[in-house]
Amino acid sequence: MVVMQTLSLLHIAPTLAAFFDIDLPSPVQPVKQILNVMNARAPSVVVLTVIDSLDWQLYSDFAPELEVLHALASQGLLFECETVSTTTTPAIASILTGLLADEHEIFTSKDVGTSEVNSILEVLEDAGKPTAAILETAGTKPLVGRISYVCPVDDREDIQEYDELITARTISMLQKQEVRFIFEHLRAIDRFAHRGNDLRVAARITNESMVEIAKVVKERNGMLLMCGDHEAHLKERKASGGKGTVPLIVACP
Repeated sequence: MVVMQTLSLLHIAPTLAAFFDIDLPSPVQPVKQILNVMNARAPSVVVLTVIDSLDWQLYSDFAPELEVLHALASQGLLFECETVSTTTTPAIASILTGLLADEHEIFTSKDVGTSEVNSILEVLEDAGKPTAAILETAGTKPLVGRISYVCPVDDREDIQEYDELITARTISMLQKQEVRFIFEHLRAIDRFAHRGNDLRVAARITNESMVEIAKVVKERNGMLLMCGDHEAHLKERKASGGKGTVPLIVACP
């Protein structure tokens, strides 16, 4: 179901915090429509998937290739969200903290280790709710010792293989019944966009990953939140000045 309400990516973390009943230092209010769905389903685990460079136009244009995302959106909630950054690391930091970049001051992976702001991963962990992060190795290093499960994946030339490893490790984390919140990051679309390769192929790779993840989330009576992080780095997007929109899908598979 498409919800005619424009959100910001900043709304994600405060909404998750409200569901898990924890305090998060963000001035942004949780989204009641999302909370109503989450509270009604009471999922045993929540998986937040950030799909790098999946902007609203790509989501719309490649509906056949992103079949599972559109199917999940039709049975759940779909929001159009304003972006908060043109690059990945500060965008993800905003998604996980509910703060703008000049507030969380995380611009590179190294900044995660020096920032005084804790993400929802760490706040949940401190509240006794185990969390897991599955992403590129450099991004995981600052999280070691701060959350229960850190699953690094080394960057590689074959981005399909990379996303397959992210998917496999996400599924592995879903087998751990104590884990309440999982964050993962898929990158095929972003890599293909940067290199000018066929984005339909990248969309199919992403779809395959989400089919596998959705199946295991369903088996655990869990919930999926899926969103892009910023506009795709394509020439035709330059007119927006980086102030584009991305989809946010909330669904129980």
